[in-house]
Order: sequence, then structure tokens, then C-alpha cells
Amino acid sequence: MIIYKSERLAMAKNLKVLLIDDSTIILTVMSEVLASISCVASIKTSSAPVQALQTIEEFKPDVLLLDINMPEKNGIEVLKEVKEHYPAVKVIMLTNHSTEYYRNTCYNIGAYHFIDKANEFDQIAPLMEKISTESDEILKAM
Repeated sequence: MIIYKSERLAMAKNLKVLLIDDSTIILTVMSEVLASISCVASIKTSSAPVQALQTIEEFKPDVLLLDINMPEKNGIEVLKEVKEHYPAVKVIMLTNHSTEYYRNTCYNIGAYHFIDKANEFDQIAPLMEKISTESDEILKAM
């Protein structure tokens, strides 16, 4: 069965996206980017990584965009907790530290994708579209 892009977008799930980053500039810019993506239905932002699990429990996001380098608790610690308690949440790591070590560590814990804040913001829209259609395509294949 061939599913064309227009059909995939029609079937696409409207995503709830949570963005956790300690930078107000990144929160603002990423919120604007996410708001322009048609499959993103709602966006919540937080600068408090220590409250990540509580925020996830309340908001129930499909996707979590998570900074690695934050005060109080780093994104890798948060990623571990999220994958333990909410394994279905797709976690996309955001960082300025895009070394192989960080990439491999995050992927091994269960990150869905890894984005370098310095030059990979253009990947956000295609990733959201891919995530929004994945669950529907999996269900249709069953």
C-alpha cells in the first residue's frame, strides 16, 4: 500500500509538545517554530527540569524537546527518568554539545532524535511530521 504525503498529513496525529530548556531565548524561538508546524496542536514550555515528570504527567505530551545542559538537573538525567516512567514519549534532545559521546549516550538511553541547536533547527518540522504519522501508519499495518 502506498500512502502519499497529502494522505499522511490528513491522517496525522495532532501532537502535544513539551519543551524543556533553561534558555528563555530558546523557549521563545522553539515555541514559534513549533507553532508554525501544522501537526503540532499544543505546546507547553518549562525551564524547570526538576519538575519534568510532574509536567509530563499533567500535560501528557507526545513529544518532549529536552535540553541537555541545564542547572539543577541535566537533560540526560531527565531523559532516563522519562524513558523509565513514560516510554511512549518521543524525546528529542537539544544541545550545543553535539559530540559523539552525548549523541551515543542519549540514543542508548532511548532518545528518539538528537538536534544540535547551532545548526539543525530545520530538522524540527520534518521530525514532527514523521512522529505525527508514525502511530497511524503502525496501526494501519496491523
